[in-house]
Amino acid sequence: MRMYVLLAVISLLIKESLLLRMVQVSVPTYRVRGQVAQLECDYELGADKLYSVKWYRDNEEFYRYMPKYDPPKHAYKLEGIKVDLQKSDDQRVTLHQVTLKSSGLYRCEVSAEAPSFASAAGEGRMEVIYLPREGPRITGNEQENRRGDSLFLNCTSGRSYPAAVLSWDIDGEKVTDPSLLVEYPPIQHSHGLLSAALGLRVPAGRSMEVRCTARVAPAWREGSEAVVGNSQLADSKEAMLLVRSSSQASTLSVMLLTLSLAQFLTSLMQSET
Repeated sequence: MRMYVLLAVISLLIKESLLLRMVQVSVPTYRVRGQVAQLECDYELGADKLYSVKWYRDNEEFYRYMPKYDPPKHAYKLEGIKVDLQKSDDQRVTLHQVTLKSSGLYRCEVSAEAPSFASAAGEGRMEVIYLPREGPRITGNEQENRRGDSLFLNCTSGRSYPAAVLSWDIDGEKVTDPSLLVEYPPIQHSHGLLSAALGLRVPAGRSMEVRCTARVAPAWREGSEAVVGNSQLADSKEAMLLVRSSSQASTLSVMLLTLSLAQFLTSLMQSET
């Protein structure tokens, strides 16, 4: 009896090993708008013969490979999908110039011919992101700063998708106290792009260095620095905000500097020569 059960199990395992099975479906998690995206469908036929490989985005077919047809490759029109047929086959599909509308759930479905008619499928989600063309911008809230007891700064990110995640640092320490942070809803732009904004309240009357950092997914990270108080200018790739406070802390002047310190020194040397 035991021998019979063992033989039945071995027979079943051998039979299953000869059938079509999906090994892995690889879909990039993130791609930047305009980049190429390669989707991979790794499968094993066993003793089966391939009938078709089909790709779907959000349940809408956009590519199929059928070896018995001539040509075997065919792409369907779908918004946000541009298949490069020359670089696509039964195991990979290349999409070029992905757009924000290319985001979605991608599924590969493989089917075998008779007599098994076996099928296997796998899926993965891809998000297409749009990176800002500039770093975050720091400005002073003049109306708030007239109060004099505290200094109020705003950090605004460039247009992106999804909206950037902003954070503040004071003298190298990340600000986590919610009473110092003021959150705003994302700013809507055309073509679905968004800007994020985050306010910061800091005590007036002392010198400090603040930094705002913007992050979009895992692909982009940029920051802007500002010197608050009577410190010297700090160099920044983006805009810098210099805030000087008087001893009474009742008058605050805000200057938005569009030139970095290096640019300022270069122009000064040229004027002297």
